[in-house]
Amino acid sequence: MGKKPEMGKWLLYQFFYRNKDIRPYLPETRKYSHAAFRDMLNRYRSLYVKPVAGSQGKGIIKVWRSANGRYSVKKTTLAANTFTRVDEVIRRIDALRGGKMYIVQRGIDLAKVHGRPMDIRVMMQREKPGGRWLYSGMLAKVAGPGSVVTNTALSRGTVMDVPPALTKALGWSRERADRVAKRLESLGFVWARHFDTYQLYRELGFDVAVDTSGRIWLLEQNTAPSHALFKRNKANLAAYRRIQYRWGAFERARRNQAREKGKAKGRVKSKGTTVPRL
Repeated sequence: MGKKPEMGKWLLYQFFYRNKDIRPYLPETRKYSHAAFRDMLNRYRSLYVKPVAGSQGKGIIKVWRSANGRYSVKKTTLAANTFTRVDEVIRRIDALRGGKMYIVQRGIDLAKVHGRPMDIRVMMQREKPGGRWLYSGMLAKVAGPGSVVTNTALSRGTVMDVPPALTKALGWSRERADRVAKRLESLGFVWARHFDTYQLYRELGFDVAVDTSGRIWLLEQNTAPSHALFKRNKANLAAYRRIQYRWGAFERARRNQAREKGKAKGRVKSKGTTVPRL
């Protein structure tokens, strides 16, 4: 059986929304259309407009309404444009997306470290094909200056351990921050196991927001998560080393399984061979 295709952001949202235990963690998301955008802009203070097939934070547009009623539109690290009418906002978005399929997602008021938004990457892995899920680590991604995305490479942001990031961002005690980190670890298993109902991946990375009220939101699901992201956390390389070890363990197990499968096929062929009479 061949590998199934990647779903993209819109199908992924629908796939996760079907699970009643995951649904409360999902910000409202719709396929981008002018009507959907207008409706959501009426109901939320900010929105993210994201390419269905995008990755690494590329192509993401943030739209927000200011107290004076004006609208701002900002793509990744570009300068923001300001408009007075929704029609102007839509024209700007359509110019930026260039005809590509997008989704529109409720904007979350992300916790901020030194005024810069942060989200959290939760890393799950297997050590062998079809093996059980293992939690490998998490870190906080803090956006670079003037960026609407937390992708650290694109925004020139920083990474740090999650509990200290939560204490800095929300003024929590270390005990409360540790509890939330433990909750994120537990949720990683729930989300990864749901992915198994589509197909079995070797590793998954979940991008999670904690908003200013402490609520947890699942923002993105990554089927080819970056290892290098964890290497950037020089203050704590334990998670990076664990990720690399498990990647290697999976590769060794995969090769061993392939060898055993090849041997089994050879034995079947050998048993089916008849020796000709002389």
